[in-house]
Amino acid sequence: MANEQFRNQNSTIDSISNFIEVANNKGIPDDTIYKLLKNQGWSNQDIDLAFTRAFERIIGVSVPVPNKRRGESAKETFLYLLSFITLSIWSQALGSIGFIAVNYMIDDPLERSRWFSQLASNLARLIIVYPVYLLFMKVIFSNLAEQSQNYQSGIKKWLTYIALFITALIVIGDLVWFLTSLLTGSLTLGFLLKSIIVLLIAGSIFCYYLLWLRKEVITS
Repeated sequence: MANEQFRNQNSTIDSISNFIEVANNKGIPDDTIYKLLKNQGWSNQDIDLAFTRAFERIIGVSVPVPNKRRGESAKETFLYLLSFITLSIWSQALGSIGFIAVNYMIDDPLERSRWFSQLASNLARLIIVYPVYLLFMKVIFSNLAEQSQNYQSGIKKWLTYIALFITALIVIGDLVWFLTSLLTGSLTLGFLLKSIIVLLIAGSIFCYYLLWLRKEVITS
């Protein structure tokens, strides 16, 4: 089955590349050919591969492929893993600070003193980890700017989709948590505020990385 799909894909790319060669011979510009194929529903990946194959046949030389060393993949994995781990730490700390603020405002004033130790711990995590997260993201964006092909990296896509999956589960769980409390009549002001905090943090992270992936598709 896999071999048959591979042969079908090769046949498809060959048909597109043949069209590109004929169109080039007729003097049609490459950007016009690209738009024509795009308008017919072909993906950017298929068109790019077909152009590569067509040009290789025209000039009789294969396009050189960069030798991506294992160390580069290991570095990329390291950067993305650390960025997402630090993301989870500082976002959890930020949410905890929000919870502490809600408890401080709503709880008995005599109980407020016990929240300060928790506040100090979460502030320390936020102050230390958030700049580290920004540093890793700066390095990642710098690498993407230097090597645009890394936008198509499997490591980047897999880890980003895992982050989207986790944040989506948190948002769904928060909404279920809120609706359950509402239907059972146990919804309080403190509960409502905490639910909003979780929704804002997790929802913002989900939207940011989703837009990042969509920007990648548009610019690729």
